Amino acid sequence: MMKSYTLLALLVSVLLFTGCGNAGMFVASNSTEVQLKEGNYTIVAKNVTGTAESAYILGGSYSWGMATNSMGLIPLDGSKTLYKDARENLWTNFEAQNSPAEGRKLALVNIQYDSGTTNFVLYTKAKVTITADVIEFE
Repeated sequence: MMKSYTLLALLVSVLLFTGCGNAGMFVASNSTEVQLKEGNYTIVAKNVTGTAESAYILGGSYSWGMATNSMGLIPLDGSKTLYKDARENLWTNFEAQNSPAEGRKLALVNIQYDSGTTNFVLYTKAKVTITADVIEFE
């Protein structure tokens, strides 16, 4: 009987200390000042979006404000860097509809972050979407 409790405790410990998870939150603390009132820019794209997702079995996820956290024992797909991947996807989507961004003076403005989670008993999924307008300076 004692042997089965020891085995059960070992199994639970292994499951708790292994697995995958991610936590993300965008916090900007830069102090770049750009004057947009002088007409020195043009809007080259509106409402460009980028998304990233992660999914796990035997886990959980939640969103709180701009932070999205998820963890699970068995990763199914996605990565642990949802915000970075969503931003990269946004630029990929921009370049698919416009010319390449390389060498241009581009900036993201009117940035909006949306996150959502889906939790079932055995399955969890986290999704981050970034939407922004792209401007180009002259």
